[in-house]
Amino acid sequence: MEACVQDAKAWLCDNGLVMNNNKSQAIVIHSSSLRTPTSLTRVNICGQLVETSPVIRDLGFNVDANLTMTSQVANVCRSAYYHLSRIANIRDSISTTVCKSLIHGLVTSRLDYGNAILYGISDRHMHRLEMVQRSAARIVRQIRRGDRQSMTTILRQLHWLPVRKRIDFKLLVLVHRAIYNGTPEYLAALLRRHTPPRSLRSAGGLLLEVPRVNLERFGRRAFACAGPTLWNKLPRNIRDNSNITQFKKQLKTLLFST
Repeated sequence: MEACVQDAKAWLCDNGLVMNNNKSQAIVIHSSSLRTPTSLTRVNICGQLVETSPVIRDLGFNVDANLTMTSQVANVCRSAYYHLSRIANIRDSISTTVCKSLIHGLVTSRLDYGNAILYGISDRHMHRLEMVQRSAARIVRQIRRGDRQSMTTILRQLHWLPVRKRIDFKLLVLVHRAIYNGTPEYLAALLRRHTPPRSLRSAGGLLLEVPRVNLERFGRRAFACAGPTLWNKLPRNIRDNSNITQFKKQLKTLLFST
């Protein structure tokens, strides 16, 4: 691993970039059922010893050692509720259009940022994110918490996909771009087209190979497994559409109807 860090630093130098050793962090990702704690507590990064942390922050996203995403969900909910409370205080003084713009800029953007990594998180964490979205919908519609109205109907009227489906939408768009455009290359390299052992009608359906995995939390949530799993469930007419704009429209219609 230390050799990989040296190679990464050399690549950065060749491309006019510099790695700041003082801001580097290290984390050991392992199963929560690990009985014997790992002995790796420090990593040598270019001559500087860096202690491993239970949670690190990378590109504004918090990753914990067990990949439960507890810290990330907590931070998103805390920040979202802070902005929702401020928007609620001025809701009577602004129009619905302005309210939607504020919520999209301050709340929805936080729910969507890096949400593909949240695929497969626990129902408890998913429920916390869904409650944030529901609170935002109530503020837009000026509905009290005690009012008995179908939240599913309200979200459809606002054209908001639920949080879980927003995650699926993001993953499927990434798979579509990787298949038809080959970008980004590091994701396209993880996808393999399914080739049945004998001639079948499904051979021309642009299905992807789903790799075998052993660990539910780590394996099935990886893009190489989660992406093909969701892709193969799409109707063939949607999978065969190479136009990204039309694909998104068809995908949203499908997700809203299910």
